[in-house]
Amino acid sequence: MTSPTATRSIWIDAAKGVGIILIFLGHVWSTVTPSALYVWIYAFHVPLFFFVSGLTLKPGAGPLGSVVVKKLRTLILPYLCYALLGYAFYVAGYFLAQKQGIRVEQFDYGLWPPLAGIFYGTIGDGRLINGPVWFLAALFWTFLIGYLINTLIRQPLLQWLVVLALTALGLSLAEKVTLPFSGVAALSALVFLQAGYSAQRLGSTPPWPEGTRWAIVAALFVVSLFSQVNDFVRFGEGVVGNPLWFLLFAFTGLWMVVLLLQLIEARSRWLAFIGRYSLEIMLIHMLIIKSVKVVMSGLLGVGLTHIDNDLGLGMVVMLLSVILLIPAVWIMVRYLPFTVGRASVPTARAPVSP
Repeated sequence: MTSPTATRSIWIDAAKGVGIILIFLGHVWSTVTPSALYVWIYAFHVPLFFFVSGLTLKPGAGPLGSVVVKKLRTLILPYLCYALLGYAFYVAGYFLAQKQGIRVEQFDYGLWPPLAGIFYGTIGDGRLINGPVWFLAALFWTFLIGYLINTLIRQPLLQWLVVLALTALGLSLAEKVTLPFSGVAALSALVFLQAGYSAQRLGSTPPWPEGTRWAIVAALFVVSLFSQVNDFVRFGEGVVGNPLWFLLFAFTGLWMVVLLLQLIEARSRWLAFIGRYSLEIMLIHMLIIKSVKVVMSGLLGVGLTHIDNDLGLGMVVMLLSVILLIPAVWIMVRYLPFTVGRASVPTARAPVSP
């Protein structure tokens, strides 16, 4: 694969584009009773993002203090801004429901737990209203741990042994304990970050004929379909099912996407364009989807659960949310770049990692 140096490879941003599209789709319908499609998507879409982050990891790029400050600006500041925005949406809905005398199940947590949850940083039990922001908290720790491992340890084999040990620790804690700031997910994701960094160091396209690579993509796709044998993965909540099945299908899915995008790189510029705004979409899409569902619920006189489980209504939610995402992302980029840790509009030559 092409090394992401001065010239940014299109497929890297395209991979982020695929990832954020899958994440968006994964939040339109219900995950309480996930479909087979959702089981497949959730098996690898979040690991794909950690892998892509590893592709841009640069150990020893500067003093640890400056690296931490940069990640606080580009990850934790956006996390706080949009976690608090999610809470503001929640408070507005909470008091509106009370005023109208309507009981909405989502508001049963009251006002305090969702606010305190922002400073705990792990999704679940009403702690984060804008759920997807957990990823930024986890990536902050995964990135810093990966940075330290690859800066302080010079031997690749020893790097991998440490990464695998910490990943095993994270997976062993999954579904048993909850750590602040998505600590379980952060540890579990180290193996994907390290895989991305190792792929970056290889610095070349796989030396196989194009036909062979298409065959590998097809084989990976077939294997990925068997992800149904594992439980429904909710990575942010530390729910991965069987750890070995989880790792198998996560790597199968992410390599399927990577190899496919390398093959069609010249035709994936539209995905790369979406990928360059993946952070903004990550931060705002859930609030838009939830708002559309609430408005539709009021207009149609049906419950949110009904909308979550209806294919046709979900398609309407998806379409309206996409339409609203466009101006929302434009406003974030044009007028609120500091809230997403940016100084200016991202360009094709400016590596961006959420």
